[in-house]
Amino acid sequence: MILKIILFTLIQFVPIYFWVFLLKRKQIKVDWRLVISYFIIGSWFGMFGELFLFKLIDWVFNFQIWEYRTLPIHNGVTSSFGVIMWGNAAIYVCFHKNYQLYIVKKRNIITSFILESGYLLILELIFNFTAYGIFNEYFFYYFVPDLMHWSSFTNMPFWWAGYQIMVKYAKVMYKQEKLNLTIAIMMIVIAFAYQ
Repeated sequence: MILKIILFTLIQFVPIYFWVFLLKRKQIKVDWRLVISYFIIGSWFGMFGELFLFKLIDWVFNFQIWEYRTLPIHNGVTSSFGVIMWGNAAIYVCFHKNYQLYIVKKRNIITSFILESGYLLILELIFNFTAYGIFNEYFFYYFVPDLMHWSSFTNMPFWWAGYQIMVKYAKVMYKQEKLNLTIAIMMIVIAFAYQ
């Protein structure tokens, strides 16, 4: 299982490697401190976001949208791989927000919503397909069948809100690695200690 997790983690960085390669060809420099800032926030924020949303959706609608089937914790609400998974997702948000390969004109709120949440939807599908190929099981399973249980359009508002929060928080914590890391460690310990 450990070798599969290592392979799965390395595969997640392949598209970023090519993205950085293309940025270098366009002479666009990547600020790795900013990338690290995003990773640190994502490492805990995604897991706590899932716990919060699960409770909120259960309270309001009495319905479960997803469950983790690979390395589940908190009764399948999130995964013990979440620290890496959400940290990597935040890196993809960083590159999408700050390192576009093509200049994008200013967008209105609807276009931003579609492009940003749609981007995360595609990432999630790729993530779950890749995980299925390695672990022979859904990484997470959606009970809403709109995308054959691989993902769901119902999450798009939550992804968009999470995208906005990560961008804002990463900017606030930029060059504040000690504080950012301290908060992340505290939150990760809480996530794993109270299951």
